[in-house]
Amino acid sequence: MNKSIYIAGIQQETSAFNPVVSTKAIFKDYNCEELKGTRGMMGGMVDTLFAANVQLTYGQSLGAASAGPIDDAVWQNFLKGVLADIAAKGPFDGIALVMHGATSSLSTPDVCGEIVAAVRAAVGEAVPIAVSHDLHANVTQKSAKNADYICGYHEYPHLDIYETGVRAAKLLLKHLAGEAQKTAYAAIPMIAPAHAYTTTKGALLALINDAKAMVERGEIADFSLFEAQPWLDVPEFASAVLVTAKDEATATRVANDLARRHFALRKELQGEPLLTVDEVIKRALANKTGKPVVLVDSSDSRGAGSTTDSAAVLEALLPYRDEIRAAVGVSDIPAVEKAFSLGVGAVADFTLGATIAPSLFKPVHVKNARIRSLHLGDFVMAGPIGRGGRANCGRVAVLEVGKILVHVSEISDGTRDINYFRSFGIDPEFCQLVSVKACTSLRAGYTPIAAEFCNTDTPGAAGAVLTKLDYQQRPVPLYPFEEINEGDIQAAVCYR
Repeated sequence: MNKSIYIAGIQQETSAFNPVVSTKAIFKDYNCEELKGTRGMMGGMVDTLFAANVQLTYGQSLGAASAGPIDDAVWQNFLKGVLADIAAKGPFDGIALVMHGATSSLSTPDVCGEIVAAVRAAVGEAVPIAVSHDLHANVTQKSAKNADYICGYHEYPHLDIYETGVRAAKLLLKHLAGEAQKTAYAAIPMIAPAHAYTTTKGALLALINDAKAMVERGEIADFSLFEAQPWLDVPEFASAVLVTAKDEATATRVANDLARRHFALRKELQGEPLLTVDEVIKRALANKTGKPVVLVDSSDSRGAGSTTDSAAVLEALLPYRDEIRAAVGVSDIPAVEKAFSLGVGAVADFTLGATIAPSLFKPVHVKNARIRSLHLGDFVMAGPIGRGGRANCGRVAVLEVGKILVHVSEISDGTRDINYFRSFGIDPEFCQLVSVKACTSLRAGYTPIAAEFCNTDTPGAAGAVLTKLDYQQRPVPLYPFEEINEGDIQAAVCYR
């Protein structure tokens, strides 16, 4: 295929309730060609386009872990580079963009929409643009009006990241081969806490399987159900359904049907009532299975954009320090520095937590903690999400507080992965309680060893009880804050 395609990407999931601004320093900066063969969305895009023997021009790929609002200079400089590439190296027959889809800055609520719109203005109306997104993207009308194809993950936990990039690339290639498709967009004014649902079971799985069957039958070419990342605080905020098909009538019909069925799941997607930390501790003490109870500390999940410096679970465990085998983690640079200065085997009092976001948490005082081990904090992830990839927690100190083992790190990376503990001498399988700072992704790795997962009401920038959060810009109505009905669903439309 003698076609030219430009590819670039920027990925960051924003929590508006995280007070720490995401500067360029937290981003990994690649040329897209460097990500060939990797298992992310960019790898899926690049591999598929490269295999098609098109002329590829590689732009920048920026990526950061979920965190606070992005510094405007980061995305504006990225966009400036993209537009400069298009002007200097184009014209291009197609554009491929990899973006998370739930990125906001200090001044811009819809960074991804702004980028797609600017690229559209630069290349004109005839050049197809394909975008790949996380399942938790907040897909706005601006994105839908300017991108020809938008593909999101189907799975949560996210086990199809690479495949999502492949899907978007294939739609772009088909378009360039003369098989242009229509994409319909429908929006549902609802959000749900990310800990509360999964695509591995229940009605959401059934809905996705029905849509996949339509793709397999050839009725539609692609679909995505977007559960909007709930810790944004923006004026245009909704879950969305996108359907790609050969004709507008089919795309809109299927999108409207999927949107109605998605709407019908709004209560189920909120999950069961949360447990308190004390209730989970009591379950762990009463558990006789020989497997650990997993306390899901989703409110302080780095993957959801929190700061990981909450020691609230540890504080609740301290009265049981001599009777419960537990594993907990916390980010705390001063505590790590103290542990390294004292050395292995030393016993000392520590103050843990609230060093990154003191407005969200309070410090916890721990007496007579023994420094069990000290580490350089890079480790290989066990997966299945990210299996074989590397995570880096900076320096790590493991503190022994009675029977409680505390993973104290400079950076809490890879918290969802079981090797976050195992790589530093803490084996969750032999604990009664394991506290994991993640939402749903942890289940992929912990299910084989866990007695049960307990979604827990804890503090953090990714608060699990959405109605307790201080939204300032959200639209009305928006479920679960206000009840909605089918009439509130934005009917499917093909903008292009």
